[in-house]
Amino acid sequence: MVRGGSTGLAWLAAVVAPFQRAPALPWPILALAALLLAVPRVAALTTASFISEHAPRSVTLPDELESQIFPGNSSETDYFRLLQRDGDSLLIGARNIVYNISVHNLEENFSQRIVWFSKEQDSSMCFDKGKSVDECQNYIRVLAKEGEGRFLVCGTNAYKPLCRRYAQQTDGSFNFTETNGAGQCPYDPRHNSTFVYVDGELYSGTVADFQGTIPLIFRHPLKTDHNDYKQLNAPDFVHSFDYGDFVFFFFRETAVEYMNCGKRVYSRVARVCKGDRGGGQQRFKLSWTSFLKSRLNCSVPGDYPFYFDEIQSTTDVISGVYGGESHKIIYAVFTTPPNSIPGSAVCAFSMRAILDTFEGSFKEQETINSNWLPVRQSEVPEPRPGSCVEDSQTLPEHNVNFAKDHPLMDEAVPAFFSQPLLMKASFEYRFSKMVVDPQVTFLDGKTVDVLFIATDNGIIFKAINTLASEGIKNIEPVVIEEIRAFDHPVPIMNLQIAQQAGGESKLIIITDDEVKSIPLHRCHRATTCSACVGLQDPYCAWYEGHGSCSSLDAQLTGPALQNITGGHYPCPYSAENEVYNPSTQIQTTEAPSPPEVETCAPCVCPEPPSSRPTPVTEVFPTEGQLCSTVTYIVPYLNIPISALCRSVDHSTLYDPLLEEDYPSLENNKIPPLSPKDSTNPNNIVPHGGGEDGDMPNEILLGTLGREPSKDVGIAYAEGGITGPVVGASLEGPPIYSAETLAIAVTTACVAALVIGFISGFLFSRKCRGDEYAHTYSETPYLDSKLNKRDNLVPSADPNMYTANNKHINNLVTNYNPKNINGKSNTNTTTDSKLLKPAKCAYI
Repeated sequence: MVRGGSTGLAWLAAVVAPFQRAPALPWPILALAALLLAVPRVAALTTASFISEHAPRSVTLPDELESQIFPGNSSETDYFRLLQRDGDSLLIGARNIVYNISVHNLEENFSQRIVWFSKEQDSSMCFDKGKSVDECQNYIRVLAKEGEGRFLVCGTNAYKPLCRRYAQQTDGSFNFTETNGAGQCPYDPRHNSTFVYVDGELYSGTVADFQGTIPLIFRHPLKTDHNDYKQLNAPDFVHSFDYGDFVFFFFRETAVEYMNCGKRVYSRVARVCKGDRGGGQQRFKLSWTSFLKSRLNCSVPGDYPFYFDEIQSTTDVISGVYGGESHKIIYAVFTTPPNSIPGSAVCAFSMRAILDTFEGSFKEQETINSNWLPVRQSEVPEPRPGSCVEDSQTLPEHNVNFAKDHPLMDEAVPAFFSQPLLMKASFEYRFSKMVVDPQVTFLDGKTVDVLFIATDNGIIFKAINTLASEGIKNIEPVVIEEIRAFDHPVPIMNLQIAQQAGGESKLIIITDDEVKSIPLHRCHRATTCSACVGLQDPYCAWYEGHGSCSSLDAQLTGPALQNITGGHYPCPYSAENEVYNPSTQIQTTEAPSPPEVETCAPCVCPEPPSSRPTPVTEVFPTEGQLCSTVTYIVPYLNIPISALCRSVDHSTLYDPLLEEDYPSLENNKIPPLSPKDSTNPNNIVPHGGGEDGDMPNEILLGTLGREPSKDVGIAYAEGGITGPVVGASLEGPPIYSAETLAIAVTTACVAALVIGFISGFLFSRKCRGDEYAHTYSETPYLDSKLNKRDNLVPSADPNMYTANNKHINNLVTNYNPKNINGKSNTNTTTDSKLLKPAKCAYI
C-alpha cells in the first residue's frame, strides 16, 4: 500500500478492468494505454510525498450554510467586482451598474445606485471590431471615493475605457464629467488589473490598448515603458496598496532573466515612490524614476527547491505579533503553472524583507548571450537609483538611465516562515483568492491569523497556524473547515470580511454572477466538548455551564474551554467525548490518562499455544500479577479496546484482549479460563462465567478480524503497561513509498512495450512468411535475376508452352537481353523473334 493513500492500488484495477472486457488487443497497445493512464496517478502520488494533506476538521455543505445572496442581474453575467468598502456598504462594480449593498443583509440601497450605459456609437464601434453583445457593455472596474459625495468611476465602455467624476448634489442627484480612461481601466472586463487611490491620485496596473498587449503601471502622467521588456513583460496584476513612501504592485510575468533557458513565469513585487514626478530630461518626463521590482520566493526548501511561481492574490498589510515580536506581513496565494503538477500554496512575506530586497544588489545582463548577474556596487551611481528623493526632476540623467536599465533586483524576497504556510495538491481545484481575519485572540491571550482561502471551484478553506505566536521558524497549519459554498463548481473572484460593530462578522463571497455572505464560524455543529475543542477554531469555545459549543461573542457566562494546540485535556472525560461525531465530521483524538496500576491476586492462565510470537524478554515481578483497565487503540483498525490485565507468565507476555463494556470487577478477581474442550474450542469465557458470575469477559477476537485459534495479547513491563504488542499475523501490509511505486509501474510499462513490440514483430513474420515465399512464385522474371541468361528459357514455367509445344510470347520473359558489349539488343528475343510493342498488359 502507498503511504498516505486510502485507496491503495484500487486505481490499478480500474485501469485494467476496461481492457479485460474489451476484445483481444495487441500487447503494445495495451502497454501504451496502461502507461498513459498510470502517469497522472503516479504524478499525484509523487506530489503527495512532499505536500502534506491537511484534512479539514469539519466539512460544511451548501445546504448547511446560513447565507444571504445578492443575485444582481439574473439574465446576464454581471462580472461582479468588489470596488470599495464604505462603512456598512459594499460598492460592487457590475454590468452598466454600480451596486450599493448593505453588509448586514446584502440588500441594495437603490437610491445610491449608479447606472452608466455605453454610448450607441461606442457600442457600434465595438461590434465592428468583432466583439459580442456581452463584451460591448460598460463594466465598472474602478471606483474611488475622492471626498464626501464625490466619486471617481471608470468602466470598460464597450472596449473604449472612460472615466467619470461624480459629484452628489443636495437633492441626491449626481453630476459628472468624463475623461479618457485608457491606462486607468482595462478594456476587457475579464482582464487582471488593479488600482489604488492614494493622496488624491489614482495608481493603476492594467493595459492601454484594445488587444491588451501594452501593459503599464500608470499614474498621470507617468507610466512604464511598454517597449522595455525589462520593466514589464506580459504581466497579470493581482493587487496593489500603499505602504510608507511607496505604492506596491503585485503581479506575475514572463521572467526576462530566464529567457536564455526557456520561458517561465515568476511572481513579482514592484514599487514606485509617491513623490515621483518623472525625470528632468525631456525623454524622461513621462517615465518613472523610482520603478524597481523583485521576485517573490514561495518554495518548498531543499537542495532543489520546488517553486510555486504564479501569484494569484495577496492581502493588505497585517500588523501582528509573531514569535513574541511585532511584524507587518502580507499573505499571498501561489500556484504552479497550468501545465505542471497541480499545486497551490499560501506564503507570507514581511514588509521589512521586501524593503530590504530593494536595498540590495541590482541584476543585469551585459550582453544578449550573457547570464544575469549582480551589478558591482562600485558601478551603482549616487544617489541610489530607485530611491525616493524630494524632487526627482533634479536627478542626473545617468542616475535615471541606470534605474531604467536596471529595474530588476538580484535577491528574491524570502518567505516569512521560510516555507509555505499551507500547500494543497489537487486536480480538482487551485487556490485563487484569500482574505485574513488578523490577530484573533484565544481565551489564553494568544493571537492567530485566521485565513480564508478560496479556490477556482467554489470551495473555501479556513485555516490557522497554531505555532504563529511561538515563533516564525516552525509552522503547524490546521485546516479548521472546508466550506462548500455553492451547489456546483464556481470560480470565486474575491473575498471580503465584513466586521460589524455589535453584530456578527461575515465572510463576503463574490463570483461573476452573485454575491453571498456567510458567518465566519459554525460552532453550534460541534455537539461535544472534545469535538468543539478539537476544531481548534479561535471563534469557538465549549461552555461547561451551558453544555454547548458557542462563539466567544455569544457573551455566555461560566467557564469556557479552548485549546489552540489541539489537545483536549481541559475537557472532562466521558465516553461521548471519545467517539466520532458524524454530524460535524470531526475526529477527536483525546484519551484519558491511564488509571493507576494495582496488583491483584494470582490467577490461572491457560498455556499459550505454540502459534504465539516469540516472548519479549523483560524483567517482571516474580509474584503476583498486574491488574488495571486501560484503553488502547488497535493499530490499523483505530478501534478502542479496554484491555483487562491477566496473569503474568515468565514464559510468555501475551494475554487476551477483552471487550470494553464490562461491569466493574469485585475485588479485582478474574475467573480462570475453562480448559479447552469440545464445547468451548476457542476458550471463550461466557458472560457471567466463573464462580462470581459478575464479569462479561468474552475475548475480543472477531473484532480484530483474526482466526479464533490465534491470540492477540498485551505485553506488560515492570512498573506498568507498555502498550499492545501485535503478533506477526496482525502486522500490516508492507508500506512502499510513492517513488518505489512510480519506478515499479514505469519499469513494468516499458518492459511490456518492448516485449510487446518484439513479440508482435516475430509473430507477424511467422504468420506471413508463406505469403512472402509464394507471392512472386509465378513470375520467372525474378528467377531470371538469380540465374544466368543461358538457363533462363529452360527453367521457364511449362505453362508458357502450348500443347503443340509452340512458344507463346510472354511480356515478362521475352525481354531484350543485352549483348556482349552491355548494350540492349532490340533485335533479339528468347525465341529469336522481334516483339512488337504491346498496347496493354494484364498481370
